[in-house]
Parts: sequence; C-alpha cells; structure tokens
Amino acid sequence: MNDSTHDRLSWELTGWGIDDRPAHVTELSREEIVRIRDLFDRRLPPAVEDEWLACAAYEVTHDLQHHVLAAVPRLEFKPGLDYTVEGAVRSD
Repeated sequence: MNDSTHDRLSWELTGWGIDDRPAHVTELSREEIVRIRDLFDRRLPPAVEDEWLACAAYEVTHDLQHHVLAAVPRLEFKPGLDYTVEGAVRSD
C-alpha cells in the first residue's frame, strides 16, 4: 500500500447477528489496530502481507476477545454475535 492509501484506511469491529447483518459496529483507530494486529493469524493469504488488517475480515473468536479487550478496553462484545475486524480504504 502506498502512503496516500495508508492515510485513508479505516477499521471497524463488527458484530454479526444470526441474519448475517451487522448488529454492533465500532470504529477503530490506527493506534488501536497497532495494539491488536499481532493477535490475528496473518500467515495465510491474503493476510501474509496485510500489516494493517485491510485486506480481509479477521474473525475475533471467543477465546481471542479477552486479548482484544486487554489491548483496547473501551470495546464491547455483545453475547450471541460473531465478531470480525476489517479495514477498508475510504474513498474521500
């Protein structure tokens, strides 16, 4: 990713309901991504070169949730939802 793309990245922690629709969405900052990115298994494509968690949706499994909360205490995980962290390039 080039420098201008880095400046336009944004991230979300999304809790998915049983209907596969987003039920709980929290925006994450670049600083928060730096704190949690090493918790995710990025050895497999496309994550092998995904330093900024922007190329895939990363599952936040139940056993990983307490590690994410330790790194970013403001987050909340609601019962019954499946969570992912995903980045995207803003078009602005």
